[in-house]
Amino acid sequence: MRKHLSTMTALALLAVLLLPALAGAQTAAQRLPITTNKDRVLTIAIQGQIAPTQPSRSYAVTWDGRPKVLVGTGGINYNIKLGDRIFGWSGDRVTPGVAVEGSGDDRARSAWIPYVAIGNEVRLMSGAGRGERGVVFGKFGNTALVHFDDAVLDRLAIGDVMQARAVGIGLEIEGFDDVFVHGLAPHVLEQLVARTPDGRLDVPVVKEIPAEIMGQGAGAGSLTGHWNIQTSHPPDIERYGLDELRFGDIVFLRDIQTDYGKGLYRGGATIGIVSGGPSEMSGVGIAVTPILSTRQGQLLAPRVDADANIGRYLGIPVGPVTVGPATSPPAADGGGVLRTNKETLVETAVEAVVQPPGGGAFRVGYDGTSKVRIGMGSINYAVSFGDPSYGWANADHVEPDVTVQGRDAASPSQTAIAILGGIGNPARVISGEARGGEGIYIGRHAGSHDLVWFPEDVLENLGLNDRIQVRARSVGLKIDGFDDVRVNKVAPEFLESMGIAVEGDELVVPVVMEVPGYLMGSGIGASFIETLDYDIQTTCPESVERYDLKRLKLGDVVAIRDHYNFWGAGRYEGAVTIGVIVHGWSDYAGHGPGVASVLSAPPGRIRTRTEPNANAAYYLGIREAPGR
Repeated sequence: MRKHLSTMTALALLAVLLLPALAGAQTAAQRLPITTNKDRVLTIAIQGQIAPTQPSRSYAVTWDGRPKVLVGTGGINYNIKLGDRIFGWSGDRVTPGVAVEGSGDDRARSAWIPYVAIGNEVRLMSGAGRGERGVVFGKFGNTALVHFDDAVLDRLAIGDVMQARAVGIGLEIEGFDDVFVHGLAPHVLEQLVARTPDGRLDVPVVKEIPAEIMGQGAGAGSLTGHWNIQTSHPPDIERYGLDELRFGDIVFLRDIQTDYGKGLYRGGATIGIVSGGPSEMSGVGIAVTPILSTRQGQLLAPRVDADANIGRYLGIPVGPVTVGPATSPPAADGGGVLRTNKETLVETAVEAVVQPPGGGAFRVGYDGTSKVRIGMGSINYAVSFGDPSYGWANADHVEPDVTVQGRDAASPSQTAIAILGGIGNPARVISGEARGGEGIYIGRHAGSHDLVWFPEDVLENLGLNDRIQVRARSVGLKIDGFDDVRVNKVAPEFLESMGIAVEGDELVVPVVMEVPGYLMGSGIGASFIETLDYDIQTTCPESVERYDLKRLKLGDVVAIRDHYNFWGAGRYEGAVTIGVIVHGWSDYAGHGPGVASVLSAPPGRIRTRTEPNANAAYYLGIREAPGR
């Protein structure tokens, strides 16, 4: 009898466990097709262009008071796809795919976001990918997010124009007058939504989100922008399973309406698509593009489906649920190997143009001697990475190879390339006779200029004002076990090539020489390390001779003693900053060879080792190191 009861109990328990699954299966089986007014909905042509990436222009402050560079929003995102997990990336409010904004005059630009719909096909009208097609899968702010195959993605450039067959405005579900359809193509709506036998709308969703954690979006119009699920209160992430979400997941927002505007409405509901990642900023977070809304939430019958991702309905592979950023495995020997979080970095496109030189004029040096300075801006055919930083006739702050400048912000120091470019990032010419030529981003001269190396055959055809695009991947890079060591302005591959060893609690870094901190001049006190270089002063001839500064080469790796450049450049006794020489000498007081900070550590974390060939030109393969 006892055995019989145990069996009955087990069967009852099994039935309880299976009931939700069976109920879901039954609901799915009873889905009835909806009817719409699609035959009366207009299809029109509208145009947009690939928007530049939008990093923060200085350090933002997180909800708990930490400074952070916000990266990953807009532009061309190369490595984050629909179906990837939204958490774990070294960015903030990251958007997948290609961000497209309106193009043309004000009237034409304003039509893009209201008229374009998820599921609309787009066709490239300009650039190397001309004629290729993609599909809209979400919206973020004033941009539509478009999916292209990887082969097409590699040919895209900021500013490429595309045309969409916009269809979706005015779409309605017959018999459901209180349900608004937002920016959704008819064929996607019909695949996604069905009627239930009890007269409601069956919509598959990954999870339900309560109104209490909804943030920015309230008070805005329904035709533009997006909702934010706040992620500034960490316990909410686990409580509501937010870390399970993927880009493209479909979610149900309880007590939220998005009819003519966005706001709280008890009993209302909104269905949306996850179109952007979490944030550490107060009040914002996971972006949700609204696609359905109603003030009568009972009209919707959300059905939990872990695979409810918009990619399934657009024919875009989204991969398994577990897809997301990888992490470096621990070293087998427990240490000694340099490991980073490189798999979590956002890879995005940034753009600049070849910068013409400025006008010549006599300027007075530290000793009262006047000269016409040359060497900043333009294409430098005489001086390349790895050449001496000293001795060039009339040169001042000489910049090697090709000088470029961003144009996507009012100040060159606030452009995306200035903030996101890292030494070792690949570069490509995207206009002019040298179009398609490949090179390497090699550093930044603070204020106005970024620097790119190209081989001689590309230089021969390169012109002033030609456009250069860089695949930026550097901001947020960290070394495992060394969170107090700031890594800055370098590609992971370049960092790995520098010959850095891990010995106990120290990083051992090969350098050409050590420079005392008191020699550092112009740039001290600057507070945004991402766009900074600062100068070794060559004003004092005695110091120049004492430290043998004339032997410095462009690209040399040097150590700056007693400087800790984590959030700004300045003195900290016992600290060490490692930098790369990015520009040449100067005769002006307080100036000299420019150092771009690439590593900076508090006392006891970095130890140097003298290596005459510690030069970025060798590490990047631009030159062959002597003796090899």
